[in-house]
Amino acid sequence: MRGLLLKFKFTEQISLSQTLQIKRFYKEAKIEMALGVINSHHQWLIKLDGKTVKTPSKNELILPTPQLAQCIADEFNSQKEFVQSNTMPLMTLARNAVDIEADETMREFMEHSIISYLERDTVLFREHSESELYEIQRNKLDPQLKQFNRKFGMHLKVNFGIDVEPLKQYDQMRIETILNELSSWQIVSLDSQVENLKSCILALQIWNNHLTIKEAVQLSRIEEDYQIALNGKIEGHHDIDESTILANINAAKLFTQLIQIQSITY
Repeated sequence: MRGLLLKFKFTEQISLSQTLQIKRFYKEAKIEMALGVINSHHQWLIKLDGKTVKTPSKNELILPTPQLAQCIADEFNSQKEFVQSNTMPLMTLARNAVDIEADETMREFMEHSIISYLERDTVLFREHSESELYEIQRNKLDPQLKQFNRKFGMHLKVNFGIDVEPLKQYDQMRIETILNELSSWQIVSLDSQVENLKSCILALQIWNNHLTIKEAVQLSRIEEDYQIALNGKIEGHHDIDESTILANINAAKLFTQLIQIQSITY
C-alpha cells in the first residue's frame, strides 16, 4: 500500500502540473547565484520578478550550473499568455531532481520504475519466433542486447511470453548498483529517456554513446512501425508522437550536459 500511495503522490504531482494552465504572472525570469549554500560548487536560483522559483514540494529550485539555470530562465521567458509546462522540459526535470534529492522515497520510486521498465523492456519482448516481425526484431535488437549485457556484465535474455518475469538476482543487483551511482540530476534524465523509449536498455545505450537518439527511437518503435506498414496509420498521429518522444529525449540529454559544465563567463 505504501508503494501505491507513493506512486500516486509522485505521478499526481507531475500530471497535475502538466495539465493545469496557469496564466503568466511574471514579467521576467532572471538567474542569480545562491547565497549561503554550503557546497563546493556555485549554485544558482531562478527568480521571477525577484521571487525565487520553488518546486511543487515547496523546495527552492537550486541548480548546479549557471548554464542550466539560464536555459530554464529562457523557458520561463518564452511563455506567452499561459505557462505551459509541456514546453518547459528542463524545468520539469530540474524540479523532479530537487524534490527526489529532498525526499528519498521519491528517488526509491523512480529507481523502482526504471527497474520495472527493464523487466518488460522493449528490447526483450519479441513476437513468435517464426514470424516476419521476429526476424526484424532479432536482426536489429539482438546486437543491442548483446552489447548491453557485455557492457554491464548482465545476462538478460529475450522473452517470447506475455508474462513479465522478475529479474534474476544477479541482474537485479547490477541494475541497482548502476542506478545507485547516479546523482539525482542524472537519474531524472535517465528516467525520462527510459519512459519515452519504454526501454532501459536503449536509454543506457544512448547514455554510453552506443546509439544516437534517433536510432534508439526507431528501435523502440519496430513493432509499431511494422503494424503501420501492414495496416496503415492514423494521419498525423505517428509523426506527432515520434516528434514528442524525440524532443523529450533530446531535452533529457541536454539536461545531462548542462549539469556537468561550468563557465568562467558567469
